[in-house]
Amino acid sequence: MFKLPAYRKAQDAAERGHKFKAPTCNVVFIMRSNSDAIYIRVSVNGVRSTNKSTGIKAAREDFDTKTRTILNDPTNTVRLRKMESAVYEVFKDREITGRSLEPNLIRDIAFGLRGHDEQEPTVIEAISLYQQWHEQRFGSNDVSIGTIRRYRTYKTLLTTFFTLTPGYGKDTRFNQLKPALQFHLVDTYLKAQKKYCHNYALKIFQFFRGLVEYAIAHEWADRNPLRHARIRKYVKAPVTLSMEDLAKLKAFEFVEPHANQVRDVFLLCCYTGLAYSDVAELSSADLANINDVACILKNRTKSGVQAFVPLFPDAREILDKYRFHEGCRMSGKLVPVLSNPKMNKWLKIIGNTVGIKESLHTHLARKTFTMYSEELGFTLSEMAVMLGHTNATMTENHYYKRRREPVIVRFKEIFKNEQKQAS
Repeated sequence: MFKLPAYRKAQDAAERGHKFKAPTCNVVFIMRSNSDAIYIRVSVNGVRSTNKSTGIKAAREDFDTKTRTILNDPTNTVRLRKMESAVYEVFKDREITGRSLEPNLIRDIAFGLRGHDEQEPTVIEAISLYQQWHEQRFGSNDVSIGTIRRYRTYKTLLTTFFTLTPGYGKDTRFNQLKPALQFHLVDTYLKAQKKYCHNYALKIFQFFRGLVEYAIAHEWADRNPLRHARIRKYVKAPVTLSMEDLAKLKAFEFVEPHANQVRDVFLLCCYTGLAYSDVAELSSADLANINDVACILKNRTKSGVQAFVPLFPDAREILDKYRFHEGCRMSGKLVPVLSNPKMNKWLKIIGNTVGIKESLHTHLARKTFTMYSEELGFTLSEMAVMLGHTNATMTENHYYKRRREPVIVRFKEIFKNEQKQAS
């Protein structure tokens, strides 16, 4: 959108008896202390562009920054002066026609990196483009519907931040961002104002850092001001249910049929390690028989990695219970699964009714599976295979709860055997 040219502004100011200050442009060539490269910096009305390499090198003592002269190098001296003239020419042209005088834009047009009418998107516009790109990838193993929903929330939060936060604004561009953005976004806005926990704020920050890299790839930004930002994730000890909790859930009979169905699906996840998104799509095609062992073979929705889970008797009992369920026969699924929000709502009611200390939610079942399989004697690496993890480190850091009970059981087994041998 074109603005009023400077000469028109001068005329209007003169007619009203007001003072008018014409826009100014200044070009500086500099050398960094640790480099022999020559950089150009454009300033318009005191606003500086980022430093950009001219592609010309010279010894520091041979280059005169005031006269733009390189000793004994007339060819590159002429090139520098042509660059300077091109910047002033672009500035004057845009000033006369009332176009944007953003210094990075003027410099890039002078260097032939973009045309006069090409516009870099603002940060807010880029957020929308980045979100659209993710939505186009929906359906691949990298992007699920849950991921898309989260990114839509991140988009709304970031758009609000840049629109309302002092010092930024809806017209903010990437080359105006500074490393201090890390503190303004994470500490001041997300954690202090929005009251989000540290790890959730970190997810939004990581999403924005990915956006900056996306902008660099599309040449909307010259640098990543967040490259050196280091924010550590707070690691919490995994929480699981106990075998006693599972026994309570299994034995309790609810009056409401939906409650019994939700309880059964939750227990199935505890007995198989399946995530909500995987159990919701569980069908007979995911059942297999390998070396006379009935099992579930299913590629995980989130990662595409195959989970291999033997069908333990507890899990088989639940699948048998719903073999002739009308809803399952109609949908082709093995168990009736409600939506994730409805499941979590029912689970809170179920947990309070049964008297379980931990707050029940769908993902707790997947973590509880590590406790259940450990009680059956499986190792950490075997749990990783059943959970569909590519390595045991993921299982250990995020799912496995270290408990005293297996150590006590193992201790008694060892010394019981020693006592038998001694006698």
